[in-house]
Amino acid sequence: MNVHCLTNRRDDPDNVPAASPAAKNVPCDDIDAFSKLFDGVRLESVQLSPGKFDASVAFAPMEEASIHLSRCACTVEMRMKVDPDRFLFCVCIGEDTEDLVFGTRDPASWIFVLPPEGAAAMPAPENSTLLTLSVAGKAILENDILVPEARTWFEKVRPEGAFVRSKRLASRLREDVMLPLLGGPRTSMAGSPKSGQSVGEAMMSGIMSAFSLEWLIHGGLEVDRRTPASDRFFRARRLICEHDFTIGDGLNRALSRLGSMRSVEQAFASHVQMGPHSYARAIRLHNARQRLRDKRYSGESVGNIAACEGFWDCSRFALYYRKHFGEQPSQTRKKTIIRQGSPDFCSFAGRFRQ
Repeated sequence: MNVHCLTNRRDDPDNVPAASPAAKNVPCDDIDAFSKLFDGVRLESVQLSPGKFDASVAFAPMEEASIHLSRCACTVEMRMKVDPDRFLFCVCIGEDTEDLVFGTRDPASWIFVLPPEGAAAMPAPENSTLLTLSVAGKAILENDILVPEARTWFEKVRPEGAFVRSKRLASRLREDVMLPLLGGPRTSMAGSPKSGQSVGEAMMSGIMSAFSLEWLIHGGLEVDRRTPASDRFFRARRLICEHDFTIGDGLNRALSRLGSMRSVEQAFASHVQMGPHSYARAIRLHNARQRLRDKRYSGESVGNIAACEGFWDCSRFALYYRKHFGEQPSQTRKKTIIRQGSPDFCSFAGRFRQ
């Protein structure tokens, strides 16, 4: 992915900063390796749409912040839990789409904020580009530029996060974050290079100034509420992930408590471009894949692992698995075994609670 195409060059080719030596651009064809590239947040990514995983991440670590620009070719559910001393900001880059990104429309106008130890599971449609910024809590809460009322708001963000709606604020955050990602150490007016720490401080000063200005102009921050369709999707998702539903009448009966099946199907179609049964199968395939990659299950047969996720026909499971991930279950296990020094990918077994 060429990240330079995502920034505003202001019609001056000389104004485009050179790529930072600290910034890295990593193509990734493994969804677990993709999740490990994000600092300040424990991320589990779930591949929802079928096909070989293909993504790219550009990232730049700084003294008290870490920036990531990611793009996935498939629909991905990002299960995030923020580190105890961090805040997480997520914004969408230049996407004019009718799809719901992270559960909300008009993605260019929002910033998703997760507080320390906050958790959320959010869907991102295929080919969406997301900019995430994890920041040390003290860089926000001890920042003198931030007005006291806005500081209090940050201190009280709910664990499931909040959508701040402001096109101006989202645009400012994108601009301030993209510059250090692409430019790295820049030159001051006197011509001396600034350190990565100074660049990070300047970035945070700009972002906190924007939040303060937004608060002063509007007397607060506009926080979005979930639409009925979004609420229905996330309630259905919780049912699927927290219970051992196999695809069939049991799942239909559970989902019928949330409204008509048509309304539930429409909620899934708008959020993840698939129906609830396809989503449930993708989650169970993901859980099976995590077990196949987990050393603790190395002595368990593929058939037993499939049965644990409700796939009683091993050949049908292999068919679903190959169609979804582009490889056989045995290939997944073999690649995990031969990888030297591979981490122990623990199975979440669908029990992630938002």
